[in-house]
Amino acid sequence: MVNSYYGIYQAERGKTAAELRAADAQLGEVAAQLGELGSALAAPVRTVRRSLLSRRSPVASAACTALAAGPLRVFPRRIRAPR
Repeated sequence: MVNSYYGIYQAERGKTAAELRAADAQLGEVAAQLGELGSALAAPVRTVRRSLLSRRSPVASAACTALAAGPLRVFPRRIRAPR
């Protein structure tokens, strides 16, 4: 807990407009880099997936496409409170 008071001060004080803009710009750069990384990683995966789908039977291909679409969302029923 050495010199933790300054950290507390920095967390609690209000930020200036320039500090907010700088933080937003930095966050935007990180988001852009993550997007580029995701795109770079998705392209080879997409290529492999398409080649695997083209080799399968039509039934297996449809099943893989359904699985790639994501899990089936099942929402629980709402239980009403007794009156």
